[in-house]
Amino acid sequence: MDGAAARPVVGLFGAFDTGDLGEVALRRVLEAELTRLRPDIELVALAPFGAERPIPGDEGRPAQPLQPVESGESLILDALVITGDVLGDDEHWAARYPTAIEEMAGRGVAALALAGTRGGHDDAPSVTWFGVGTAGGEVDVAGLAGKDVWARDAATQERLGGTAVQSGDPLLLACRVLAGDALRRRADLLRMCGALPAGRRIVIEAANALAASPSSEQLVEAVAAALRGDPRLSVVIATLNPTGQPSLDSAFRVPGLVAERVHHLPAWVGLDDVAAAMSGSIAVVATTPACAHLAASLGVPVTAIDTAGGDRFDPAILVLPVVAPDALQTLIAGAHPVVIDKAVETLDGALVELAERLPRTASPAPTRFGADPVASALAILQQRLVDERTALQAELSRLQAELDHLRASPEHRIARPLREGYQRWQRRRT
Repeated sequence: MDGAAARPVVGLFGAFDTGDLGEVALRRVLEAELTRLRPDIELVALAPFGAERPIPGDEGRPAQPLQPVESGESLILDALVITGDVLGDDEHWAARYPTAIEEMAGRGVAALALAGTRGGHDDAPSVTWFGVGTAGGEVDVAGLAGKDVWARDAATQERLGGTAVQSGDPLLLACRVLAGDALRRRADLLRMCGALPAGRRIVIEAANALAASPSSEQLVEAVAAALRGDPRLSVVIATLNPTGQPSLDSAFRVPGLVAERVHHLPAWVGLDDVAAAMSGSIAVVATTPACAHLAASLGVPVTAIDTAGGDRFDPAILVLPVVAPDALQTLIAGAHPVVIDKAVETLDGALVELAERLPRTASPAPTRFGADPVASALAILQQRLVDERTALQAELSRLQAELDHLRASPEHRIARPLREGYQRWQRRRT
């Protein structure tokens, strides 16, 4: 048996195919950290649909799909790590895609997420829940009793009855997989596409929870006041689920002329685009723990708005019920990056312990993988190129229209003879 075949196969299951960029970041962090700590293992990402329904958020790297339980087909794994906001029943899972509840039940998603089983049998000899959180709503977690569970936050640990160990949110380590040079290049591309303004900016995360919250109106008032007070300031509206929710433009509409300095990231952006918009900003206002922890990892001052998820934020992050104008001004004027050293230290220790628990010998049974999802990956990357080209063409058309307008203006007609005369004088001198 060759060395590659003898490597233990570890599955990494999560909601990596929902379009939520927070889950994409979680996958990228855990893949990088586990590969660094255990280069001898083969890590396989798993998701309910994966390559069967590729999305822009998977960046051309779709996960392996779960086959229907009745098919009897499954990956033969030496160990399984379940991660992310996975603690939910089939109804909770179905609402995230969205799809029929029967489809989720047929693939055994909730049974895998809540008990580590498929078809009534353990999916792997070793199953670990690491950095897990709730998928929303009440759910029966009795199947996790006595299991090896690491909670993502204090709220999940309390839900599990305090028996789980709290690992912290792995997104606090996202800076390790988001290189500064790559983010700067991505920011330049976004500016060329007209999606990111130059100069000082703050980033505000818009999510469905914010749109339905009464704090949305106060935030709009605070943003309008900040824009009126600083003519060089711009606001970028971003979301970590750009393709999975309706447009929030109407829910976050700043009145008056200052609305021209409110920019919305397009729906085709990925994780690196959102991170690039954050990394060069002076502050971030987050409405989800994933966005807040991503900003904290990038070293950007961040404040969170509590939309019924206060216990899910890292304790070092300031969480407010509403963001009033004075609070936003304070954040802009003198906020400092959140100190997450303690949380990072806890995460590093938890990851080392997780890596040590993974098997070091491979199962003698052959591992069956689905077909290499090259076609779906190419389709996603090609669509990304099309979206970028369309945005560039739109921005060039806008600039051309402005240039044509300037050329037709009276000021241009008056200044043109003077400019041409000056150019002729310069040529005679040389």
